[in-house]
Amino acid sequence: LGLAVDYGRAVSAKSAMQAAVDATALMISKEAASLTSAQISTKAQAYFDALFVKPGFGAKLTTVYTANTGSGATVKIDAAGTMTTDFMRVAGYPTLKIVTSSTTTWGSARLRVALVLDTTGSMKDAGKLAAMKTATQNLLTQLKTAATVNGDVYVSIVPFSRSVNVGA
Repeated sequence: LGLAVDYGRAVSAKSAMQAAVDATALMISKEAASLTSAQISTKAQAYFDALFVKPGFGAKLTTVYTANTGSGATVKIDAAGTMTTDFMRVAGYPTLKIVTSSTTTWGSARLRVALVLDTTGSMKDAGKLAAMKTATQNLLTQLKTAATVNGDVYVSIVPFSRSVNVGA
């Protein structure tokens, strides 16, 4: 029965640890390109420590960032820790080792966007055409900012009023 209690705590800790490592990897991937390796490791440990709070359990992270080399940028986080046992120590196991890992990859696929813009007469009412232009310009700015390598994003713009003429 004691083994089951310790094992249940270990499974619960591993599940919580995996969720914390996954969330940490996603948070770090948002800003990894603008940070040094030391900053990435420090921020990752801080995020992880805020998310993973288990009494009697300690964990350390190993974080590796690989810049975009054409196949995408990655952040790999490995977490390893030990859990103090309550009942298994009697059998000679005072701690249990728990490890988990998470990898995020982004920028590996090129984005293709086609915008079909309605320029019919109904768009002239209530400032709809001006709003569409502003929204389109904002989207194009966001896509341009997201692109890290020339050719990451291709945008096609097709205006139509009654029908679309794609040419011969």
